[in-house]
Amino acid sequence: MSVVSSEPVSSAVTRNRFFRPVLAIVAFLAALALVVFAGSSVSVHEKVLYQASSKDAGVTYEDMGAQWASDLSLVRIFSLNGSRYELHLGPGAKDYYYPVALRFGSGEPRIRKVDWKSDGVTVTFESGDSVGVPADNFRKVR
Repeated sequence: MSVVSSEPVSSAVTRNRFFRPVLAIVAFLAALALVVFAGSSVSVHEKVLYQASSKDAGVTYEDMGAQWASDLSLVRIFSLNGSRYELHLGPGAKDYYYPVALRFGSGEPRIRKVDWKSDGVTVTFESGDSVGVPADNFRKVR
């Protein structure tokens, strides 16, 4: 049994010619929206600009009955729609860390001083800005 369409062949061809460009435009707009809205969350590359350890300052943090040194890294994160800066804090901050987004100034932040204390860390930048992070936020990151 064969199915016969009552629609002329030229009408089906015309419809395909119309829908293919529309489909291409919709796919392009979807890809563009992905880059614009999710681009900042997709990191392409990270570059460590500064590293410090609480061990060098003689400060450790207690977790589950043991004492741990904590690491700090200033990281530039390259993403699909630009770059941003973060501090990564925690024991072994290369792999597991508490992120602190830096959103001040327009240039690359430069660390002037890192002040480790038993209850947290304060990072002072050359711009005069500073960020304080309580130890409870980063000492249990593993």
